[in-house]
Amino acid sequence: MESLRLRGIGVSPGIAMGEALLSRRVVFTSRKEIIPDERVPDELERLRRALDRTREDLARIRNGLREKIGPDGSLIFEAHLLILDDSSLLAGLEEVVREDKARAEWALSKANARYEKLFESLTDDYFRQRKSDVSDVLKRVYKNLETNRDREKEPQKQHVLVAHELLPSEAALRLSKALTLGVALDMGGQTSHTAILARSLGIPAVLGLRDITRQVGEGDFVIVDGTDGEVIVNPLPAVRREFQAKKEKYEHYGRELRKTAKLKSETLDRVRFVPQANIELPEEVEQALSMGAEGVGLFRSEFIYLRRESLPSEEDHFEIYGRLAREAHPRPVTIRTLDIGGEKSLPQLNIEKEPNPALGLRAVRFSLRNRDLFRIQLRAILRASTGRNVRILVPMVTEVDEILEVKDIFEDVKRELRRKGEAFDENIPLGIMIEVPAAAALADIMLTETDFVSIGTNDLIQYYLAVDRSNEFVTYLYKPFHPAVVRLIKSVIEAARRAGKDVIVCGEMAADTTSAVVLLGFGLRTFSMNPIFIPRVKKALRSIECRTAEKIAAEILKLRSAREIEEYVTEEILLRHPQVYLTGHVLEVKPGN
Repeated sequence: MESLRLRGIGVSPGIAMGEALLSRRVVFTSRKEIIPDERVPDELERLRRALDRTREDLARIRNGLREKIGPDGSLIFEAHLLILDDSSLLAGLEEVVREDKARAEWALSKANARYEKLFESLTDDYFRQRKSDVSDVLKRVYKNLETNRDREKEPQKQHVLVAHELLPSEAALRLSKALTLGVALDMGGQTSHTAILARSLGIPAVLGLRDITRQVGEGDFVIVDGTDGEVIVNPLPAVRREFQAKKEKYEHYGRELRKTAKLKSETLDRVRFVPQANIELPEEVEQALSMGAEGVGLFRSEFIYLRRESLPSEEDHFEIYGRLAREAHPRPVTIRTLDIGGEKSLPQLNIEKEPNPALGLRAVRFSLRNRDLFRIQLRAILRASTGRNVRILVPMVTEVDEILEVKDIFEDVKRELRRKGEAFDENIPLGIMIEVPAAAALADIMLTETDFVSIGTNDLIQYYLAVDRSNEFVTYLYKPFHPAVVRLIKSVIEAARRAGKDVIVCGEMAADTTSAVVLLGFGLRTFSMNPIFIPRVKKALRSIECRTAEKIAAEILKLRSAREIEEYVTEEILLRHPQVYLTGHVLEVKPGN
């Protein structure tokens, strides 16, 4: 058997080794099978029975997942049940059967193709991956059209699960802490449901492998390295021994990091710092806190729109925000208002395509053009703030006038709630994201109108360097340690400190050990990141003196290139506080969120 190495996206850290178990795919028909007029009523009844069976399946999966990882982990299937019960979905399916005189399989195939086209037109990875929610429901109905269907059988022995993709219901059924050693998929990324569930269960996973299902056979021996995003099929004995040693080191590393979660967040010279979590789902709060998060530094509210066919109501928003605030209390929860528009679309909104969407009508610009939606969200956030631990974050602000417009709307919404006798935190903090170079340059002025700022380094770097990091032809130019970038970020942090206002970094730089040391040296004290990286960054910052970080940060301002800066920082850390890197870079999990 030939050995093979494949690169993908490491979405859940750790190393797994075992025999491959391949999961079969559901493929929608491309054949339109015509039926006579008199069979149409029977076909409609067949479709309704399949919907009823699917409803039973989803309730069973939801209840099973509650037992497996707790009540929050099953919320996605509450959303799937809502999708299934959406009257417009059923009406559309029935219309195809009646009008086309076709079997129900064709109606489901047409509906799936319509949603696939809609979601694939989006360029934002997080939103594209939400197509799996609708596709999951439709595929389950498709399977349930057959009355002699087999129930999904859980495997009886330990295995590495290999599949093209796992829909949320498949992931819930297939992923088992006891039996699933690792996961390797053709499709998916950091924000897919499989990635989130794998991290929750502590199962190493590599997604985005493109064609692993064509290159792996049932029973092949597979190594999944979720730390470095690599999968090795039928490794040579020497490679197997190498990864077994790496697996043991990583597990020791994990045990040490879990201890770190409960320790104080302070440097060797007792300077306090605050690790917080970036999350998309309320299910992630408990996991984030268990990993040492001292609050939610960024809650992406867009997912609320992606769990339903219709626009969410104020009560839908309020339910989610209220639960977030209660679960994190008394720790802070920072809720980012809707970051949508341009390249990020929503199925419920008819957003006009733009020639240059990244620079178009998105985020706060979209909210100010769609004030009814904005007011609904602001009212819900305010109503959820009674525990006094909620903060509001407005994305992609570019000028002071935008802040003033937002504040006018905000104050009007407050007056409306007071008239209704609704309770809320009168002093709820209002902040903005610094992710556009213009906002960074005006940070001192912006801070006169806001309570705090959050630096979104991912977009800020892309806009500042004019580099699309997802474009393989120019991604080499995306450099967080570019001298211009570090100077810009330093200036924002200093402006916030001079103003006596909070400043957070919530991009990937906060989750990278080397970058975190530099940010600490610049004066940053609050770092927000994907929860899985919190223990590592906390361990690193607890292993260094702040005054060392300050000296390093001062010196890099004299250097001329990203390469020089990164080499200097790494060498200085290894020389002065090598424990920052634990046993070496081989154990570092690079952030991919």
